[in-house]
Amino acid sequence: MLEQKIKLRPDRSRPSLKSRISKRLADGIVDDSITLDYNPWIKGEMPRVLLIIPPYSRISRSLELILQNLERDETDKTQLSSDRQIVSEFYKYGITHIDEMKRAGMPMGLLRIGTAAKRAGYDVKILDAVFEGWTNERRYFENSEGSEIISYGLTNNQIADRIKLFKPHIVGISIAYTHQWGNARELADLVKQIDEKIPIIMGGTHAHGLPADVLLDSPTDYVVFGQTDVTFPELLDIISGREAKDVSSIKGIAYKKNGMIEQTEKRDFFSRLDSIAIPDLSLINLGLYSGRFHSAGERQLDDGYLLYGFTTIGCNTRCTFCTIPNIQGPWLSIGKQQLNRYLEYIKSQGVCEFIIEDDHLLHDPTWAMTVFNRLGENNLPYVCEGGLGLFSLISLLPEVSEDFVTERAYNPAVLKKTLKAKREGLTAEHLIQTIASTGCYNVYLAVESANDESLTTSHKPKLNAEEEYAIRVVRLLADAGIKTTAGLMLGFINPNGRVYVESRSQIEKSIAYGQILRRAGASFVNPFIFTPLPGAPHFDRLIEYAVSNTDIGYSHEFATIDAPNGEWTRDELNLLRAYSIIKTNGIKDYLRIINTGTWPVERTKLLL
Repeated sequence: MLEQKIKLRPDRSRPSLKSRISKRLADGIVDDSITLDYNPWIKGEMPRVLLIIPPYSRISRSLELILQNLERDETDKTQLSSDRQIVSEFYKYGITHIDEMKRAGMPMGLLRIGTAAKRAGYDVKILDAVFEGWTNERRYFENSEGSEIISYGLTNNQIADRIKLFKPHIVGISIAYTHQWGNARELADLVKQIDEKIPIIMGGTHAHGLPADVLLDSPTDYVVFGQTDVTFPELLDIISGREAKDVSSIKGIAYKKNGMIEQTEKRDFFSRLDSIAIPDLSLINLGLYSGRFHSAGERQLDDGYLLYGFTTIGCNTRCTFCTIPNIQGPWLSIGKQQLNRYLEYIKSQGVCEFIIEDDHLLHDPTWAMTVFNRLGENNLPYVCEGGLGLFSLISLLPEVSEDFVTERAYNPAVLKKTLKAKREGLTAEHLIQTIASTGCYNVYLAVESANDESLTTSHKPKLNAEEEYAIRVVRLLADAGIKTTAGLMLGFINPNGRVYVESRSQIEKSIAYGQILRRAGASFVNPFIFTPLPGAPHFDRLIEYAVSNTDIGYSHEFATIDAPNGEWTRDELNLLRAYSIIKTNGIKDYLRIINTGTWPVERTKLLL
C-alpha cells in the first residue's frame, strides 16, 4: 500500500478538471480502478487500445519579472550588479523573455508496449498529440509566479475527435516528464469526460516515481512501472476480461481499491532483450518524425525515414540524479543476432537514418564498436543522442593510465568493460575514427560538470572534470568531422550525508569549462539545470527543498530548487543558464534553439 499523499501538483491557475471522477477525487473520494463493463473477446471483438502522448507546454518568463525577484531576493550586491548587467545585455539583443525550448521525439516507450500489446492480440493505435500538433502553439495560462505557459500540440477538441473516431476500449497515457504532468492529467480527464467507463493506464518516468500522485490527482485507473513490456499486456488481459484473475496478481502496477492506493511487487528486470528488440513500426507514422530537424540537430539526409531506436537499455553508473537504473535496470544489450535482424527490418521499412538513444552505449566499448560497424555496413547515417560518456572516452586515451582512471572513478567497477577494451588495444582515437567512418555525424557528449565535488556527490567519475583530457576528446571528435553537443549541468544539490550545494563560483566554473570545450571544437554547448526527478535515488531527500508545482520547475531549463543555503535563487540560476548559452555559443544559436526546438547543429560531410 502506498502513502496516500500527493507530493507534486500542477499550477493552481490551470483550468479545473471537469469529469465526474475528477471532481470526486477533489472531494477526497477515491473510486476503485475499473475494468471493462463487458467482455469484447466473448463478442468476437479485438479490444482497441489507444496510446497517447499528451500535448506539451513550455515556460516563457519575462526578464522584468526575473529582475524584480533578483532585486528582492539576491543578497550579494556584487552578484546582483552582475545580474543587472546580464538583463541589460538581453534587452540589447531584443530579448524580453527567457523561453523554454520546444521538445519532442519519437514515442519509444509507447512503441515498445504497443508492440507487445499488438503481439498479444490487441488492436493498437498510437496518437502523438504533441508531435502531430507541433506547429499549433497558443498561450495557455499565466502561472502563479507570473510566467506565461505556452501549449503546443493538438487541441482538446482535436484529441477528443480522434478518441471518438477510434472508440478505444482502453486508453494508455505516457507521462515521461514531470514538467508535463499537468497536461497528462488533463488528458486523462478528457478521456473520462468522453466516456468514464474507459479504463486509463498511465506509465512513464513520472508515473513510475510518483504513482500515488497519478492515481490521487487524476482519474487514472492504473499505473504501470519499471519495464512494462510484459506488465502492460498482462494488465490488458485482466481489464478486458480475457483472463479471470485479480489485478493484484500482476507485478509492477499500482491501482485504487477501497479508497486506498495499492501497489504490487516490482517485476524483475529483463535478463534478455529478445522480445523487445524489434518494434512494430506500423504503429507509428515514420514520416511524422522525418523532417529536416531531429531532436539533436539537423538531419544528414534530405529524404527517407528517420528512426529513434536503441541497442542497449539500462545503466550501471547509478548517478544519484538519474532514474534510469531504477526503471530500466542494469546495462543490457540486444545482442548481435537481434541487432542484425533489427537493422534488416528497419531498412525494409524505409529507414535510412538512425538516432541511437541508448542511455550509456559506451558502458561496453566493444559492443559499441559492433553497433557502429553494423550501422556502417547497412549504410545508415546516425547520431549518438543518448550520449557518449566523456569519462569513458577519457579512459580510452593512451596517455591516461589505468591507475589514474581507477583513482578518478567514484566506482571503478562501472569502467570494468572500458578498461578491458583498452587492454585489448582499443583507443579513444580509434573508436572516434570508427564512428566517423561508419556514418556518425553528430554526438551528445555527457560532460556534466567541471567540479569534482559535484561529480563525486552524484556518484559520477571525476574524469569528466579533467580539462586537458576533455579538450583532447573534443578535438578528436572535431578532427573526425563529427558535430558535438557538450552537455553540462548547473546547480548541483546532493544530499550525501551533508547537503552539498554548488556555489555560484562553481557554477561559473562549469560555464567557463563549456566555453573552453566550445573553443576546442564542440559545435554547441548546452547547460541544463540540475533537477530532482521522481524515481531517482536523491528525489525523496531533495523534494523538501524543491517547489511542488510541476508547471514552475522540473524542466531542466528552469530551476526547481532555491539553494538551501541561500547561495543562489531559482531566477538567478535561470538567468545564468540562459546567458551562458549566448556567451558560449552566440546569440544566433540561442535564438535558433528557441525557434526550431532542437540544437543548432548543422549537417556535416560524412567520411564514408
